[in-house]
Amino acid sequence: MGFISPISALIAAAIAVPALVALYFLKLRRREVVIPSTLLWRKAVQDMQVNAPFQKLRRNLLLLLQLVILGALLVAMARPALDAAAAPGQRVVILIDHSASMNATDGEPTRLDEARRRTRELVDSLDGGAAMIVSFAEQARVVEQFTSDAGRLRAALERVEATDQRGRLIPALQLVEPYAAEAAASDEVELMVYVVTDGRVHRPAEAPPLSLQGAQVRYLAVGSRDASAVDNVGIVAFAARRAFDAPEQVRVLARVANYGPSAVATDLRLRVDGRTRRVETVRLGPAGDAASTEMVPFSFASLDAAIVELTQERGDQLAADDAARLMLAPARQLRVLLVTEGNTFLERVIDSVGVRERVTMPPDVFEQQSAHALRRGGWGTDDADEGETGFDAIVFDGYSPEAVPLVDSLYFGAAPPIERLALRAGREDDPAAQAVLDWQRAHPVLRHVALDHVVLRRPGRLAVPTDGRVLATAQTGPVLAEVQRAGVRHVVASFDVMESNWPLYVSFPVFMSNVTHVLGLGALADEAALAYRSGEAVALPVTVDADRLRYEGPATLTARAGGEGGGGGGAVLPAFPRVGLYEARGVAVQPPYDRLAVNLLDATESDIRPVHELALVSGGGGGGGGGSGQASAARDEDGVRREVWPWFAAAALVVLMIEWVVYTRRMHL
Repeated sequence: MGFISPISALIAAAIAVPALVALYFLKLRRREVVIPSTLLWRKAVQDMQVNAPFQKLRRNLLLLLQLVILGALLVAMARPALDAAAAPGQRVVILIDHSASMNATDGEPTRLDEARRRTRELVDSLDGGAAMIVSFAEQARVVEQFTSDAGRLRAALERVEATDQRGRLIPALQLVEPYAAEAAASDEVELMVYVVTDGRVHRPAEAPPLSLQGAQVRYLAVGSRDASAVDNVGIVAFAARRAFDAPEQVRVLARVANYGPSAVATDLRLRVDGRTRRVETVRLGPAGDAASTEMVPFSFASLDAAIVELTQERGDQLAADDAARLMLAPARQLRVLLVTEGNTFLERVIDSVGVRERVTMPPDVFEQQSAHALRRGGWGTDDADEGETGFDAIVFDGYSPEAVPLVDSLYFGAAPPIERLALRAGREDDPAAQAVLDWQRAHPVLRHVALDHVVLRRPGRLAVPTDGRVLATAQTGPVLAEVQRAGVRHVVASFDVMESNWPLYVSFPVFMSNVTHVLGLGALADEAALAYRSGEAVALPVTVDADRLRYEGPATLTARAGGEGGGGGGAVLPAFPRVGLYEARGVAVQPPYDRLAVNLLDATESDIRPVHELALVSGGGGGGGGGSGQASAARDEDGVRREVWPWFAAAALVVLMIEWVVYTRRMHL
């Protein structure tokens, strides 16, 4: 219980209590009268003795009752209030954060444990109302629907497990929005929303507008209130590249940040396959200082696949960002298959973009090959038995294969037999020569590629499925698109490149270099290693002879393998809940996807300093912000308060009546 106006009550007590006690020290002036006997005046004599000045106070029931009355009135003046989840008749939604920063150990013992405790207090203070519990990290999930059963709500709290994912509040507020709209439309239903979090949530620059007009939003903060008590140094970026001219040289770059109030020094240890390669001491300034972050480079020589791990050796309040891992891919050059009736120009262009080997095959020979045999066998090796088996990418020149290849492919004037993907011929009234009007400059295959001078002769157009992506558009429609199926990427051009002036410009070999490396290396086109982030769902282009994949590590993840016969075209793993190394179990998975490195690498989660105001993206109402635009909720260390001063006023009235009865009986002769 707390008090809303304790100062005014203390001032009144300082005046009233001494005044009441002083009355029992004073003596009334009385007129002396001579009487024959005092037998019948015994009560009056006692009264005179009580009111004699400067006498020691004697035990007096009336004084005690009057002090009780005065005390009850003074407490009522202080406006006492009890913490409660909501007023009677309100519905309560509790949003509890279980992202990575909630694992910080400045709580009880963690912030998530403190959040559970505060949520239990809210549940216990419900006055017959209904509550719903929603957990949120990368995604939001309803843990328990509206219920007035406190036991079910407390049991639901135990199902909220710790994760190392990002904290995203918007999906949770989107779940609340329909209930807020229902409350706004009703005069009887009121909605109270509690956000139990440390405030370290991601705020997207472009978020859908939310209307929380029918809800009151309260931010119940957990974690340290004092920024000086925070202690965390985190690895917030980690990447590896191989030198273009010397692929055996691996360059690793890490960024480390200090979010504590004091300057610190820490050792960064780089391990390759468990062996320490280098230890670097880094000194960082306090949070907010320009020297609080530092980029740290490492380098070593390796041609093979390896696990690269970087750890910071200084203990702090958050463990998830103290280590980062990468699955280093072996040095490799691409092996590309060109399917054509004959195109010397394309052969020379492919040879010029840095591939290790180019194989040309006519369409009839291609159709005799096994789809699985065309896939790269010895990934990253140069062994004659395996390295020469299969291809990293296929280029189709004017030929559409009878079946969808299991290898990432590029098509000129052709298209794979994918549902809702089709190559349409141009109409008779279409211009014979067409310019490229727009293209996706930021896409990896079109990086540094200029198409403003390219003219295409009767390019036709592409019909692209809804899950595809249009990369370039001419006057009659899409002419370049990307479609992914079962983890295999297909880049489709509606035109014959030889029926254009594109080969005359330097942008064409740049495009061919981009597309062969993106198709052949996939995620390794820009990086020399594979790594994922916690909370990320991953499509793996793996081939296994099983219906399901299982990865074990900090958590166990399973996925259904796609493709024909259960083993063909990849699998999608659910979001990673924790950081660490996951290994495929039960089935053989081709490297580098047999082991998956998962990291946090998120500055928002690593910054565990207290947040005093929680920003909400809102279209009106809620959290102290009206109108459209940004709303916010201030840090609230307490819950909803329910004033109970009428109870003390009623108690004072009851004691007053008791005092009146005692007084009248005492004065009765």
